[in-house]
Amino acid sequence: MKILVTAFGPFAGRSENASMLVLHELKLRFPEIRTRILPVDAVVAPSRLKQALRSLRPDAVVMLGEAAGSKTIRLETRAWNEMDFRIPDIAGRLIAARPIREDGPNSLNSTLPLDLIFTSLDADGHPVSTSNDAGRYLCNQVFYQTMDYLVGHDMEIPAGFIHLPLAADFPTNQAADAMAKLLRVMATDAES
Repeated sequence: MKILVTAFGPFAGRSENASMLVLHELKLRFPEIRTRILPVDAVVAPSRLKQALRSLRPDAVVMLGEAAGSKTIRLETRAWNEMDFRIPDIAGRLIAARPIREDGPNSLNSTLPLDLIFTSLDADGHPVSTSNDAGRYLCNQVFYQTMDYLVGHDMEIPAGFIHLPLAADFPTNQAADAMAKLLRVMATDAES
């Protein structure tokens, strides 16, 4: 199973991003996965992700981001067709109350096996929750644009977004353990 896992680079003056740290650990554990670290840039990030989708043609896509203040791994159920940034992206863009795609649906759902992932992570003692609001910043934007791309290109594959707590709130090795479990669950689910 060819899985693409993405994460975001640092932003807001910080030197690290929890998703990037976990992605590095996952790549060490699963050298075969395809990975991309996306800049927190409203133009470059979606472009690079679409390029990866075109060139890799993955069997599944797991997008990772971080959520300050969260104490759980948040399985995002839905991406919303809106950008409303509280802080600028790394290029200085501060986008307010604008649709991601003018004629697009209000929301697009994750196609990851979320119930199975939730049950598996919870059974292993990982703090996990579901969320139907990925925010209105880059995480939601990339989530929406990826799902829109997949629908528009008849790519019926498992894809979705996961928010991780900050590394200070949830150690990277534990978050990587949880995401490794997620990848194993997805691979097993695809075989059945």
